[in-house]
Amino acid sequence: MRVAIVGFGVAGAARLSAYRQVPQAEVVAVVDPSAGRRAQASALDPRLRTLPTLADALDGDASGSLGAVDVVDICAPPAFHAPLAEQAMSAGCHVLCEKPVGLDVRETERMVDRSRRTGRLLYPIYNYVYSPMMKVLTQAADSWLDRPLKARFEIRRTTHAVGTPGWQPDWRRDPGVAGGGILLDHGTHCVYMATRLLGGRPEQVACTTVPGPADDDGRSVEESVSARLDFAGGTCEIELSWACDERRNRYSVVGGNGSVLIDDDTFVVETAAGAERGTLRSPTASGTHEEWFPELFTDFVRHVEQPDRWPEPLDQILSTAQIIEAAYTSAADAGRPLRMR
Repeated sequence: MRVAIVGFGVAGAARLSAYRQVPQAEVVAVVDPSAGRRAQASALDPRLRTLPTLADALDGDASGSLGAVDVVDICAPPAFHAPLAEQAMSAGCHVLCEKPVGLDVRETERMVDRSRRTGRLLYPIYNYVYSPMMKVLTQAADSWLDRPLKARFEIRRTTHAVGTPGWQPDWRRDPGVAGGGILLDHGTHCVYMATRLLGGRPEQVACTTVPGPADDDGRSVEESVSARLDFAGGTCEIELSWACDERRNRYSVVGGNGSVLIDDDTFVVETAAGAERGTLRSPTASGTHEEWFPELFTDFVRHVEQPDRWPEPLDQILSTAQIIEAAYTSAADAGRPLRMR
């Protein structure tokens, strides 16, 4: 598959590195409006076509040596996801898209509809599904923990993830670019993890948020979140913050037969037979998690080859957007629980 990466900031540069581990794909183009970022891509791989717009990449190589693009991998900030994805699918390309896929439910529905009408797959980069921690949690939830489950996710950061110098490194705090704060950003990961572990959509969502500092125009996004998702098979509490004095990730799942606790790179599994401890150290220790990508791309290829399976990622994209939007609605009403339809 010939791939064009759109957006060559932190995520795009990491993705180019990750594709070196993916034999099914060849990155043939990098798209970024910044001449400096295009130059950095060329320095990493002189064979790449580096172009300012997606339209240039979709025109194909004039010499015919590279041929048409098969897949567009969108690594641009969230405000650009919908127009880029719709343009790519309308041009006949399958699309991989960073989270959040759409800024809200309405935009996400439009993107999913474009996938269905064009017959091109829209696939989310929900890469935490392929993380070592999620594999430990999923194996426990699916086999021996016994329901109902009580999950808790705590994501603590000292600030937001910073983008590349030269183009709004703090774009995650700009509502016009990010669409929201930590709930839309890291909360998207937590929501799809929760639906995978607890099964399907929650019946009820409750959420409160704390706004971050306002910009010169008085705009701000939430920098701390407390949410609870109630499922038929248990509950998930989610605590997120960009305003902590430490960086830490804690995930726990408790069931009738024991518990699993993951604290950064260590895990403890407790059952009636005793406790097992271990480590889940990342091979690259990178915040962009390139080592999780090959397995994700393999699943993407399987879906491309089996259109009857496309409802699975499309439904997951929509469900995640609906849950996030319900959380924002609850937060706007002082945390009042909201029943999911």
